[in-house]
Amino acid sequence: MSTETDEREVSALEQPEEAIRLSAYYLWELKGREHGSDVEDWLEAKEALTD
Repeated sequence: MSTETDEREVSALEQPEEAIRLSAYYLWELKGREHGSDVEDWLEAKEALTD
């Protein structure tokens, strides 16, 4: 397996996590930047993106 192939596989695995991260951030923004809701926002974003 080449290094280029390895990098593409890692990148493909990171894409869903990055989408969840961005979605959770936007949820946090929409909710008024309330501190302490990070886990709730992450789980809500993950659920919305995996449906």
